[in-house]
Amino acid sequence: MPDWKPTDTSAHPRARTIRTIPFDQDGLTDMAEVLDGTLELADFRLPASQVWRVTVPGSGDHPAAMLTLWPGIGRVDAVNGMATVVFSGVQTVDLVPGVEAQFRRGSREVLIVARGGKVIVRA
Repeated sequence: MPDWKPTDTSAHPRARTIRTIPFDQDGLTDMAEVLDGTLELADFRLPASQVWRVTVPGSGDHPAAMLTLWPGIGRVDAVNGMATVVFSGVQTVDLVPGVEAQFRRGSREVLIVARGGKVIVRA
């Protein structure tokens, strides 16, 4: 049996299906669509900008995750079960159709929210 070694894909170009957009109000519908979520205005707002919510569906009547999107201040709050992540400094979002949204800071840190509500932070 041949020895199996993982392939380093870090230098490979990204799949063409991944789309990078700015984290602003114009891309919110696209973010919700990738997560198969429901987008709505939050019942509160900042003095100079709107705040949005995305509900990521789960099984039954319970959502798998709830995102609060603050594009005016570059912040995403992600709640999944017992965990809450507050991720600030978001500048761009990588949209992987049918899979996940990756909220990126200017550095390498990323908040990943997948369809089905899985939340991952890589810092």
